[in-house]
Amino acid sequence: MEQPKFKERYFNPDAELPYGAEPENVADAIDEFYTFYSELNEFLLNSGFGRIESILRANNALSDFIGNVVTEAVADQSDALIHNQKPDGFPDLLPVNKAEYAEQDYEVHHGTEGIETKCSKSSGGWQAHNNEEAWFIVFRYERGDPDEAIEDMSPIQFTQVLAGNLDEDDWSHSGRSEDSRRTITSSIISSGMHKLRSNPIYQDPDAITGRGEELVQYRQQQAGFDSAFAEETS
Repeated sequence: MEQPKFKERYFNPDAELPYGAEPENVADAIDEFYTFYSELNEFLLNSGFGRIESILRANNALSDFIGNVVTEAVADQSDALIHNQKPDGFPDLLPVNKAEYAEQDYEVHHGTEGIETKCSKSSGGWQAHNNEEAWFIVFRYERGDPDEAIEDMSPIQFTQVLAGNLDEDDWSHSGRSEDSRRTITSSIISSGMHKLRSNPIYQDPDAITGRGEELVQYRQQQAGFDSAFAEETS
């Protein structure tokens, strides 16, 4: 099985993060996830169970798995952050130096400071349950073709990791009628997407999306930390 590799050229060491967190913490978390993922799949394959991608076939289940592992890895790699100890608590990553959180043993139902993480295959339209005002890190990944033979399938790889400080106006909220059982959701709109895309921590240039002047800006940003891309587009 091919093992995914962290690509240094995709890493932006000047990305902005809050609470004393560093872009290098995210880079190390990606590397940690790749090691864990490869060792887990090696065990599963040797035991005859297939790969984690074939076990967690639903996209949301796979995204939840990847998101949980890489979020914990960011907390492991950062002295400034700790994983929220409350299941489904908000946000996912808490600043360790906030006394209010420490008094709660970092088990926070809904905090006002911290970083929420999202994990998705999608290039946009990421969702939450409410219009949240917080820092977000979005991990975008690609996976191999599930119709390929297990041993030939390309590995999971991160194509974008974006960070941004979103406010309530960066979301559109979708309610529901009294008779509906549909889950209430909020989706990030163009203003929020621009904030995230303007601050890549890790980015394959093929994953860049946008239009007009914004697309030009994103490509110029890429050239600032990705010398190979700068040469290709000069």
